[in-house]
Order: sequence, then structure tokens, then C-alpha cells
Amino acid sequence: MTTTHPTPPKAPPNRDVIRRDLHEHVDAIFNRLFPEDPSKPLPAFDQIEDQTRQLTRDLESWLLEQRVQSAADARSVEAPACPHCQRPARRVGKPDDPLSRRVLTTRAGPIELAREKWRCTACRVVFFPPRPTVAIDAGGL
Repeated sequence: MTTTHPTPPKAPPNRDVIRRDLHEHVDAIFNRLFPEDPSKPLPAFDQIEDQTRQLTRDLESWLLEQRVQSAADARSVEAPACPHCQRPARRVGKPDDPLSRRVLTTRAGPIELAREKWRCTACRVVFFPPRPTVAIDAGGL
């Protein structure tokens, strides 16, 4: 009989991996704004402006998602407190179940995070807590 072990949680990408991915994103943005074929006619200014704004919003969302996900501890060791009543919550599912994907709407646009899902038995609210040491204040994360 074979014993199966839970798959350890996937570690968030390290700084060097994120930096490499960022360079790839910026390179792709540059190539969209400055095509290699200089003989192509230049689009109207407002088209260039719209494209530039969209590409920078996409990059902004990507950076925000990477920053929050890299700082977050996706799996909790202890039961987090309910955000409403502060009572300990119960994990939804098993500790080694795949993490729930959560889409957050931010000023930069939608970003996707992977988090454990928890339920408060008193309030019956379901929530996806961030790591307790991650906080957002005037200085950022």
C-alpha cells in the first residue's frame, strides 16, 4: 500500500523570479508600443494614448498582484479570527486542498490571489484572510 503525503503549499515566487517576469512584461509592452517595422504608419495620437494607458494599467495590476501574493502566506497555521465577531474560524476543506482563487477589484483593476477559505461558525461568513503580518498603511504593504 502506498502512502500519499499532502502536497506542500507552493511557495510564492522569489524576488529574482518576479524581477525576470517583470522584465519580460516590460519588454512585451515596449514591443507593442514600438513595433520593429518602422514603415508602419503611426496610429492617431489618441489611439497611442489609449494603448499606452491600457498597457500601463495591465502592468500596474500585475505588479500589485505579484507584490501582494509574494508577501502573503497562503496557508494559515492557526485559525484566524472572524473579521466580524473575532471568534476563531474553521477551515473550509482540508489543509492540503488546492487553494481557493479570489479575484479582488482594485483601483488598478482586477487581481487574482490564492488563499485558504475560512468560515465563522457564529456569523456564518466565509472569508479569505491574509497573513497577519501583512498590513497596508500609508507607506504601502
